[in-house]
Amino acid sequence: MLPSKGTESGMKHLSDQDLMRIVQAGDHYPASEIYDRYSGRIYNFAFRFLKNAEAAEDATQETFVKMLRHANQFHGDAKLSTWLFSITANWCRDHLRKADNKPKDSDDVLVMLPASSDTSPDRTLERREDETRVRKALGALTPEQREAILLSRYQGLSYAEIAQISGCSEGAVKTRVFRAMETLKKALMGEGRGGSRCLTAK
Repeated sequence: MLPSKGTESGMKHLSDQDLMRIVQAGDHYPASEIYDRYSGRIYNFAFRFLKNAEAAEDATQETFVKMLRHANQFHGDAKLSTWLFSITANWCRDHLRKADNKPKDSDDVLVMLPASSDTSPDRTLERREDETRVRKALGALTPEQREAILLSRYQGLSYAEIAQISGCSEGAVKTRVFRAMETLKKALMGEGRGGSRCLTAK
């Protein structure tokens, strides 16, 4: 028996699988709760992958449109996050295949570094500088390496989940992450002080 729609606050207590079962039954009410849970992560992944804020917004919107349009393709034995990131990654790959959509620097800065109790102006500036350096270093990676390191290092997905998203073996994912880390270390350490700190930030 499917959970009843209930109130918006009641939706927050349902699992991803329960929410998707309601959507699959034809009720799109839970979509807003799913969006609240994952839109931030989806946008941050797409932004770091594409280095383009406008494209990242498009990727995020398209991910949730496809989630509703193809809801029946989701199977409860898999994580919803894995499925959503798979949709996003496919959109980003298609975007990059277009000749005029190569990754480019954006003026927007997403602060993804760990929050700190130190909110002094100096610390805030340092965090923004670290984020900018990491973003530039990510641009030195191949799309495959960037996808693997973003999903692993920043989104916390397992190698098995990333392999499912990327359509490759776990071994290939491990190799991509290893090579990406080596490239990032060289790029960030070359920037001078603070490079190691940038690498440990998620």
